[in-house]
Amino acid sequence: MSALSRRSGRRSVLAGSALALGAALVVLPAPAAHAATPFVVIGTSDVSDSNLVASVIEPRFEAAYPQYDLQYIAKGTGAALTDARNGLAAAAIVHAASIENQFVADGYSLEPYGRLVFWGDYVLLGPNDDPAGVAASAPNDIVAAFEKVAAAGAAGKADFVSRGGTPGTAVQERALWALTSGVATCAVGAPAGGGTRPKDPASPSTQCTSPDDTTPDPDGAPFPTWYHTGNAGSQATNVNIANTCSTATNPSGKCYVFTDRGTYKYLRSTGQAQNLKIVTRDNSSGARGGRDALINVFHAYAVNPAKFADPSTTKTDPVAAKLFLDFLTSPATQSAIGAHLASDGDAAFVPSASPQLSASFASTSFKAGRKTTITGTLANAVPGYPALGGVTVSLQEFSGSSPLSVPKTVKQATTDATGAFSMKYRVRPGKVYRVGTAENSKVELPNLNPPFGDLLAPASSPVGTASGVALRKVVDLKGPRVKVTGDLKPKPTSGKAKVTVYAAKKGQKLKKVGRLKVKDGKAAFSFTTSLPAGTWRFQVLYKDGAKLLPATSKTVTVKVS
Repeated sequence: MSALSRRSGRRSVLAGSALALGAALVVLPAPAAHAATPFVVIGTSDVSDSNLVASVIEPRFEAAYPQYDLQYIAKGTGAALTDARNGLAAAAIVHAASIENQFVADGYSLEPYGRLVFWGDYVLLGPNDDPAGVAASAPNDIVAAFEKVAAAGAAGKADFVSRGGTPGTAVQERALWALTSGVATCAVGAPAGGGTRPKDPASPSTQCTSPDDTTPDPDGAPFPTWYHTGNAGSQATNVNIANTCSTATNPSGKCYVFTDRGTYKYLRSTGQAQNLKIVTRDNSSGARGGRDALINVFHAYAVNPAKFADPSTTKTDPVAAKLFLDFLTSPATQSAIGAHLASDGDAAFVPSASPQLSASFASTSFKAGRKTTITGTLANAVPGYPALGGVTVSLQEFSGSSPLSVPKTVKQATTDATGAFSMKYRVRPGKVYRVGTAENSKVELPNLNPPFGDLLAPASSPVGTASGVALRKVVDLKGPRVKVTGDLKPKPTSGKAKVTVYAAKKGQKLKKVGRLKVKDGKAAFSFTTSLPAGTWRFQVLYKDGAKLLPATSKTVTVKVS
């Protein structure tokens, strides 16, 4: 969508004085409007057909960077990356790792890998009466579902509408057909992402029509009568073809279609695709392909202008593209993506730019003068992606909870092969602690040729605030009575703060001799008690409700007379 209409210049009307005729209005010519620079992003139709581009990505990016007019061109992943190779875009959003890896290996990505941005899921849609009986027998088994559709198709009871070509959805569909048993299939070439697709069982050929599965080849295997390609330019169009299921092209009049759930969900919300329902989703861990078989992962790329003899003749724009990638992976945009089509609690897209980082104080209390152990885990946000081993995790110390507080890195640790980490540090009372990671790269699919990797955005997670208590003084008041005073950090805020005083004679275990409540906002305490004469050791414990871990002071020895 062009933003020029939103960014038009305004005429200026100025009041001036006429020499002899009194005041008059002078209308000046409009200054030249600064047109926004076109910024072309090409990519999968999943993110446009689900309305994610129009409702989230485009308006937010243009609001953040009004100097750009974002123009999104929706195509299948293969076609999108082909256009990117031809310099027809500055950035791309795609979802087929077995094609993306070739784009990166050939040097067309400005960065070492694409940026991980979010993931969704694929589903199999079928007619409401489900003639293949998929929903009843294979609701969480996508390979078995494909087999049932193939059997129903061979019996003349169902048809299958495929995207065909090289969209990410078609690439994933063919990876699933490769896992089927009892279905006649032919091999698809690596440039199209590999895998297999159904063929006419009468054909002896083991190869499909062409490497890209679109160009007729006399030596290739034709489609079976029940399998068709919609040859649609977008995911939504393909779903609507299956929804209409014209008997002219689909003799059974009962069509199944493999698609992303975001597109289907948006179509349903606008009154479309009413003849279709989800018959298979959320592949179970025991089913062929495993629980991650229907995970649909999206990456974003900046196109490398250095691949072109004259970048000025292309649509590449490395500055705008980098801003766009930073925008997509920013916490605010990630949150907005996660909220899209999520009002029913079943979000279409899951933010995954940053890995999942968590940490906590392993100790049950802070002990004055001693180091505290901080433990945590770092995990990939995409199901099925490998553990994040060998990543540096930094412990950051803040002077307070204010967003203006500047952190200081005080300790670092490296995650082990499982993504776990541990570090020890002498935390300071009243300080706030967080852990964080820098941007890092990870090879996610090492078995692809070439291996497929991505860039993960920085991650951050709170650890907590360190509490502390210091015994300022223990005074012998005679009698025999003692007064115990001390300082608290941070000041209590829970309304439930307590200080417990412990004491013991030499050689004996510390025992509680008193407890007092401390009002919120108080930074000090004072406690008086009676004890027999002798030499005593004192220690205090500070606890501010459940908000902070308890803190224990150092011991102080005093002679009570």
